[in-house]
Amino acid sequence: MGRMLEITSLLGIHFSQTLLLMRRYLSNQFELENVGMKFEEWIQLLPLQSKESTNQKQLSEMLAKDKTTVSRLVDGWVKKGWVKRIQMAEDKRVFVLILTTKGKNIWEKGIPVVIAADQVFKQNLNEGMEKELYMTLFKIQTAIQFSETKNVPS
Repeated sequence: MGRMLEITSLLGIHFSQTLLLMRRYLSNQFELENVGMKFEEWIQLLPLQSKESTNQKQLSEMLAKDKTTVSRLVDGWVKKGWVKRIQMAEDKRVFVLILTTKGKNIWEKGIPVVIAADQVFKQNLNEGMEKELYMTLFKIQTAIQFSETKNVPS
């Protein structure tokens, strides 16, 4: 039993449990507010919203998902009319993904839901605690990225 307590006190486990709670909360809010897409879909579309042009390979890297999974995701989005694949003139093998007007409109319906959820997540934090949390998260992300670059095979 001592081993179990040790594992559950690890930072990564706490982050994972917090992330699961946050995602469940956001998923429920998206459903309650009838956004028109699930939170999981909304968050996966974020790279297309924030970047002018993204191809499937880049999206795969950003979402940390394999090419087959991303291909299925994009097929679903195209079928729903949220995303268009546009063939590049310079390289016919490369397709850029862009949000359609329908996709943008539905995606934008999720923004107030995410903002409201953020207020719930931060309700017990004062401004100093919030800044400290962002700095701490930034330090953790930097350490992970540095570690990943050191461990990439040449």
